[in-house]
Amino acid sequence: MQDIRVRAHAKINLYLDVVGKREDGYHNLETIFHSIDLHDDVIIRKQDTMGITVRCEHPGVPSDAANLAYRAVECLSDEVGGIGGVAIDIYKRIPVAAGLAGGSANAAAVLHGVNQLFELGFAQNVLMRLGGQLGADVPFCLQGGAALGLGIGDQLTSLPALSNVSLLLLNPGIEISTASVFKKLNFSLTTPKKTCIIIKTHVEKRNVVGIGENLYNRLEVPVFSEYPEIFTLKNELSTQAGCYGALMSGSGATVFAVMHDANAAHRSELHFKNRVSFCTSTVTSPVGVSVY
Repeated sequence: MQDIRVRAHAKINLYLDVVGKREDGYHNLETIFHSIDLHDDVIIRKQDTMGITVRCEHPGVPSDAANLAYRAVECLSDEVGGIGGVAIDIYKRIPVAAGLAGGSANAAAVLHGVNQLFELGFAQNVLMRLGGQLGADVPFCLQGGAALGLGIGDQLTSLPALSNVSLLLLNPGIEISTASVFKKLNFSLTTPKKTCIIIKTHVEKRNVVGIGENLYNRLEVPVFSEYPEIFTLKNELSTQAGCYGALMSGSGATVFAVMHDANAAHRSELHFKNRVSFCTSTVTSPVGVSVY
């Protein structure tokens, strides 16, 4: 086998609270992740020349070690003492710096794909450990489906994945640095919030209406204060017919709505599609990476 093709699925956060700052500079989180059908295509090939080649037409995707996919190859190569030349082509559908873990999903796809292509034989738990060295979202992107995330988001407890729940995603074309959002968090502000256990229970019971009514993201406060247009977009999205609830995913700028069905999602997509830089209807996914 000379090449392998992997779908790298985006994620949304149905719940995200920041519960404290750690000594290593990271933050402890409580979050509920869910994979979605929106995905990048990652094609991994063996190449005769040594080294790593990353190609992507999107100008915001680096081709060097600044790219998590590049570093994923380095990580695996270091683990086994070298694997030869690797070429990676990334076909982007997931917006960049959008709170959907596109870069982490690409890294997860490369860990999964290179492990198969070069027959390295690493178990999933080993790949997830290596993924955690690359980024906090990479282990979930490897595991996929639905999960409660603690620690920096890398301590995962699987939840039953939601089957084909309709979603609408909007992004106003703003790229947001996750690090800058966390720097603006004010822990002295006590804001009313919904607890993680409520939405976790609704996920376990597959209660889509309950999920929509209990969406929560603490990072909305610092993001909305700097980008009020995202707040306005979320509010308008939440008033659409068939919307059970809307939320910003991760550190933004993407907002998503949990919709009654595909028809409601498509109607709202028509309403927004000429007004934002990214607008798509999709569904929840049971997997984070998949070979095709």
